[in-house]
Amino acid sequence: MFKKIQNLIFAILFVVVIAGPMISWGVLSIVNIVNPSIMETLDFDLNEKRSKATMSEIIDLSIITYEAENYYNDRLPYRSLLINFKRYLDAKLEEPYKNKIEAMLLKIFSKRKNAEGLDDTDENISNEMFMEDAVEKYLNHGLYKEEIDPYDDTIEFPIKYLNNPRVIVGQSDWLYLNENNIAYYQGINKISSESEIKKHVEPYVRLKRMCDIVGKRLVILICPEKEEIYPEYMPTMEIKDYVEVPIDIREYVKANTDVTYIYPKEELLKHKKNYLVYKKYDSHWNAIGGFIAANEIKKALGLPTTSLRDMKLKKVPTMDADLAFYGNTSVENLPMTFKYVFENYKPTHIVERVFAKNPVTLDSFTTHCEQGFNRKVFLIGDSFREALQEFIIKDFKELYCNTYTNATDGFIREEVKRADDIVITLVERNEGIVLPQLCDIIYNILGEYKNDIDSFLRQNH
Repeated sequence: MFKKIQNLIFAILFVVVIAGPMISWGVLSIVNIVNPSIMETLDFDLNEKRSKATMSEIIDLSIITYEAENYYNDRLPYRSLLINFKRYLDAKLEEPYKNKIEAMLLKIFSKRKNAEGLDDTDENISNEMFMEDAVEKYLNHGLYKEEIDPYDDTIEFPIKYLNNPRVIVGQSDWLYLNENNIAYYQGINKISSESEIKKHVEPYVRLKRMCDIVGKRLVILICPEKEEIYPEYMPTMEIKDYVEVPIDIREYVKANTDVTYIYPKEELLKHKKNYLVYKKYDSHWNAIGGFIAANEIKKALGLPTTSLRDMKLKKVPTMDADLAFYGNTSVENLPMTFKYVFENYKPTHIVERVFAKNPVTLDSFTTHCEQGFNRKVFLIGDSFREALQEFIIKDFKELYCNTYTNATDGFIREEVKRADDIVITLVERNEGIVLPQLCDIIYNILGEYKNDIDSFLRQNH
């Protein structure tokens, strides 16, 4: 008798566990018709850069169970709450590791490293000698240098004050710019045919040929959008499948042209494990992102680079939050954020900065550095250029820095002609329209330069 009662209780519990969530979810869905706020609380967006699983219109018995499982998992009752709770538990479990265990492991491995006579700057350290994650953090992480954890963020942003469709509020109060970059992120505005891409990149190819003719090097650097590096904080959005966007413009340029074209997404993703590389409340990358991009430019120009792990970093309070301004947040409501300061980036190099007089703008200036390489570099781009330019002004005798908005009035003519190297930096959302036009403008200036050279040679032949 007792065994039967026990089995009955187990059966009832099994039915409750299996059917209970579905029944209660159905009831809440009905109540939601009267009070929509219920489902907004229970079924909120997660940080998934993908579309929910669907069932094929044509039944295929070989995959139907797999499709059905994925379809159900994406529509599981209380799914958002369960996943969010799991993240909360993971974060709580990670805290003692980050605060205690990780520091102990780093000490152990650093002692082992010193005992085996390896120098901090040794580029040939074998990963087999250390745990992979411990080595990565040993080489790059600010904690080893007894500095503030780059991931530490206790700022509470006043979301209630945001009131502008230009700004997207993501997970953990991360802010994103809501412009044409979002359509690109979703795969809507991506160029998908080879003929379109070929037409789009033709100005790049023409400019490269002209640079080769007049003896100048060309480097094009496209800065990834913030949501490409930190998609985990974005709200859930419908993303086009790769099959719908089969051709990537960047892969096409690298495979089919000789243009030096840099898209440092992989480098940024690699370093974001140990550093913040973009600003949480701003659309731009920070000094770390700029440093990484500057290194990629120097590599492309055949120049030595400085390792990020050799830099001494410090976090200082700042008010970098352009998206907060876009969100119509008053100054007193802006969050206090932080920035990285590089305390030992070529401190002995003295830089003279001369600002342009016509037009008067802080975006147009020339720097001189006697300790730099004997090259003259013309650097033009948008606001993403600002973070990286600080890490190349000490590397060249002369650097001509300008914004692309000055390119239409001929203000850059003499700078382009004097330069040995031409570097263009633009964020993804500006690539489609600005880059082809900018290439054409510089191409025409170099055409004038070529004619000047030809005329001089004819007169002195």
